[in-house]
Amino acid sequence: MTRKLTLPMFVTGVASLAMLGGCVIVDADEHVRADWDLDRSYGTLKGADVSANTVMARVSSNGCTTKDFIGTDVRKTGEDRFSVGFFREKEDYCRAYLPEGVALTWSFSELGIPDGAEVKIRNKVSN
Repeated sequence: MTRKLTLPMFVTGVASLAMLGGCVIVDADEHVRADWDLDRSYGTLKGADVSANTVMARVSSNGCTTKDFIGTDVRKTGEDRFSVGFFREKEDYCRAYLPEGVALTWSFSELGIPDGAEVKIRNKVSN
């Protein structure tokens, strides 16, 4: 015996499959940069300063950016010389208007750099 598929039967079947399929919830508050791509684009900083065994980077922010959002890439370039590149690891989805961005500061010890070393910033700096 052959049955003909009618529109009400099709809609009922699709609805049944949807109910059995369950639900997937995605937490869109934080997006972590994938580690596997190794494409660390050193974005343009709004400002940078190296002084008193600290490194300051002024970065764009929508109101929530902290040091946890910014990755650092420290490389030894000589006897007592290092370079530091900053890259964004998490997006800032807040909605504040901060045209000057935020200034984030790392100590040399946080970056694994000995006190008194010469440090160069690899990022471009522009307002």
